[in-house]
Amino acid sequence: MYTAGSILYFTPFFFKNGNQPKNKYFIVLESYSDDLIVASLPTSQDHVPNHLAKKHGCIEDAKSNFNCYYFEKEKKISKNNEFGFPLDTYIYGEQVDVMNKSLLNSQYQTENKDYVKLCNLSINEFNSIIECLANSSSVKRKIKKLLNSRINNAV
Repeated sequence: MYTAGSILYFTPFFFKNGNQPKNKYFIVLESYSDDLIVASLPTSQDHVPNHLAKKHGCIEDAKSNFNCYYFEKEKKISKNNEFGFPLDTYIYGEQVDVMNKSLLNSQYQTENKDYVKLCNLSINEFNSIIECLANSSSVKRKIKKLLNSRINNAV
């Protein structure tokens, strides 16, 4: 379920900060055997500064400490070339987080009820996301270290 590159859809997702649960996409960026997952809860909320161009892929501005990966609406991003987000969607570097597999497994037990596995990202799309986040100063140091270990092991 939590393999790197998977896109899941939780119905609903329970936030660890106590915010109201809601249906959310979930992208697994890395999964470790020691019960850790590096993941993103992408959003359709556009926080890209007006002075930056929006083109599918990495948007990085070190000067303003801004980083996101931008998915254009309906652009096919999956291995089978069948899935694209229905709205413009963003992964913000500062929001990527580490999560506990055991906790997630206890909350989301039944596929097609608690969650749906939508697809796996294409290899090029997945690698672009990892590179975008791993090279950004706005991503937490711990997250960058975990993502860089993926890059170093892939070489």
